[in-house]
Amino acid sequence: YFMKKKYIAIICSFYSIDKGYFYVQRSTFKKISESFDKVYVVNCQNLRFFPTFAKKVYMEKDYNETNFEKVNMPKNFVLFNPKNSNDFSNFLKDKEIIVMNHINKHFFDLKVQFLIKKHKLKQFQISNLGKEGGASEITSKNHFFKSFIYFFNQKLFNKLTVILSNLGLVPKLEIRFFSNLKHLESIKKSKLKSFLYKKQLLWAKEIKLVNSMAYDIFLENKLKISEDYIVHLDAGLNNRHEIALRGEWPKEKVEQHYYYLEKFLKKLSKDFNKKVIVTIHPGYNIEDHQTFFKDFQIYKYRTTEFIFKSFMVTAFDSSAVTEAILLKKKLLGLDSDFMSKNERYHTSIYPKRVGYLLYNTRHNYNYNKNELLREMNNNISNYEKFISKYHCFDTSKSGSQVIVDEIKEKFF
Repeated sequence: YFMKKKYIAIICSFYSIDKGYFYVQRSTFKKISESFDKVYVVNCQNLRFFPTFAKKVYMEKDYNETNFEKVNMPKNFVLFNPKNSNDFSNFLKDKEIIVMNHINKHFFDLKVQFLIKKHKLKQFQISNLGKEGGASEITSKNHFFKSFIYFFNQKLFNKLTVILSNLGLVPKLEIRFFSNLKHLESIKKSKLKSFLYKKQLLWAKEIKLVNSMAYDIFLENKLKISEDYIVHLDAGLNNRHEIALRGEWPKEKVEQHYYYLEKFLKKLSKDFNKKVIVTIHPGYNIEDHQTFFKDFQIYKYRTTEFIFKSFMVTAFDSSAVTEAILLKKKLLGLDSDFMSKNERYHTSIYPKRVGYLLYNTRHNYNYNKNELLREMNNNISNYEKFISKYHCFDTSKSGSQVIVDEIKEKFF
């Protein structure tokens, strides 16, 4: 009998890595990579129920270890792509893994949870992005099947997985690292949720509040702060999550959306005498956006850098606004008549929650420059409350460091 060596293994779809998972969580993963000699990254695509159909539903391609970009993946992270459950079992023969869970609580992924349970593996989750999304709404009457699958997975199986964990059929999270004080307060305020949490009947046995990833980046960053650009954080109208809810958005609506957006950004540029820079999410394709922004430069993986150099940041629904909030930058939320009801709802969440302006690219085109500037400056005083609820709970220690310390203490 020999002692198996312990490792952290991130179980996720390689799709999420291809779409920037390691970039988005770069600060936390850097700290993990410095603290452990090797970390495995296990592709869950072939471990799900009906893997081929699941890929279709999730709009994923077939991944192996080499056919995608691994931006910001630390050197000591090792990819493993199991062909099936047996392959996964063989992988575990000579090692003990602590699972970092980055899979959905959906029907297809339930099989992965069963596997984790079967092998008696302990698991944790990192949710330290410091954001709180609004619930998605199904906005198309014509996509009954899409709507059904969405409801089935998001609403039904999210709840069902928790029930199954209470019946001991799937494992619970030992700990969930979280950057959302509001969520914890809502558990404490609700008698039922508070009771369930005390009795360890929620999805996570323990929820630990840590500083957000954005706050860590803000603390560690040596970037120079300036006011050189108007930085626009663009959103793709036909990204995977939107298509899943309402199908492909018509070409003419996309074109109209960008016609008014570009016109609006050019006016801001002229009024404030600043060059416009467009940045996009790591999961987006630069070519798709460049088609519509003939006169602007578009960047991927450089959002943080440009927010540091921004005079003003404009955005639809983007969690990257949190970096602008931490830097106390002028913010302007944008709304478009040519987005779906769901997207328009999401684009209004941050302006409402943080307290900054939301302008429609078509109807607010003739804004008053001085008034806009005054309001944006005034709104900066609203940011502090948001930071204290979603980002900073301890000024002395980075959230990533707390996560690593806790993982070591609990599991190693």
